[in-house]
Amino acid sequence: MGLTNSFSCFPLSLKLHKTKADLTTSKQEDLSLTSSSHTFGISEKRVSTTITERVADGPSKLHRSPHQEEATSPYHDALVVTSRGRYELIKVATQETLESSDVLISTRAVGLNPIDWKSVDFGFCLPEFPWVTGREMSGVVERIGAGVTGLEVGDRVWTGTYYRKREAGCFQSRVVAPAHTVLPVPAGLSFESAACLGVPGLTAAMTLWHWLRVPMPSTEQQPTVPLQQRTTPHYILIWGGSTVTGQFAIQLAVLSGLTVITVTSTKTSKLAGDLGATHVVTRDGKTENQILDDIRRISGEELVMAMDIVGPTSASYAVSALSRTKPSTIAPLSFLPPGFQPPPNVSVLNIEMKQFILNEECRKYAVGLSRLIAQGLVRLPTYEVLPGGLLAIPQGLERLKRGDMAGKKLIVSL
Repeated sequence: MGLTNSFSCFPLSLKLHKTKADLTTSKQEDLSLTSSSHTFGISEKRVSTTITERVADGPSKLHRSPHQEEATSPYHDALVVTSRGRYELIKVATQETLESSDVLISTRAVGLNPIDWKSVDFGFCLPEFPWVTGREMSGVVERIGAGVTGLEVGDRVWTGTYYRKREAGCFQSRVVAPAHTVLPVPAGLSFESAACLGVPGLTAAMTLWHWLRVPMPSTEQQPTVPLQQRTTPHYILIWGGSTVTGQFAIQLAVLSGLTVITVTSTKTSKLAGDLGATHVVTRDGKTENQILDDIRRISGEELVMAMDIVGPTSASYAVSALSRTKPSTIAPLSFLPPGFQPPPNVSVLNIEMKQFILNEECRKYAVGLSRLIAQGLVRLPTYEVLPGGLLAIPQGLERLKRGDMAGKKLIVSL
């Protein structure tokens, strides 16, 4: 399938007054992407080189806040994936007509997440090329569909989006999203802080409240079921508690009355404890079996709920930490190893965040998350804002790929 009319595009570099020689490449060096009305060439050099060279003549224009230039323009900037592992910054035509329930948002900040680099490097969640990725953003409502209620032009909002629609990709300066997925930015939050909510915040909330069926916290500043009223702790294991998603999960679990056991590095163990984890198991210098022994010494046969945020290997050990006799549940956000067979008493959940977009009833989880943040009951992760706008995204994703973020979130501000 070629480029749709709603995504007609041309290389942004052509607007930077390059010389003819600068724009000429050999047939062997170019990858052509063709639509019924447009063809453009993309150098096969690596990501950072391609982007840097194409904007060398006009960085000040590109680094200027795009919403200042695009207020009346029918085009906007988009960082598109042109082929596996490669990006291009281009101008695209903004969607002229919105569906009745859609909202057009002018982007102010986007959050970077591991899924963003994994999908491009490994070639999944990319229906075709070129494509726009990015799953969370914050911004200002620019237009609304005829059937939208509760939102107005100029509102400060945040959202988490779905990869199936190119116009919903967040790595562009205008994003189209269904109204039920668009929420007001909690009072007092910056756009950068709000850009942390659409993936890690919402994933933690929906994993706990929707899939694990943990009761949503009440509006009172106390756990749903006070711990002192229990004869035995109601444990949850969160493997990867210092990840950004894990930080949200620890706090939300505590607010719901759970006793949190989490696995982190020694460097981030204090952070996990400060967020409310009762038991922090450090992994440094230990085998998975030793970590497992530490967990079982705490919980015995009382652990019936686990959430893994790290990967298939840790998810398999999280299963082993669960009770051997009681019905138990694991939510493996990064899946279990291929062919892994859990014990008969363990149920494995399939966490599909696309349900937030496909099922309007899931809006309540985003509303609940926003409410707790507005009440000051949930502490947001530390974040670093990367300079350079959309051009900063590939380098930021490379940092995520290298790991060891020590619980820090990367945000790109537009």
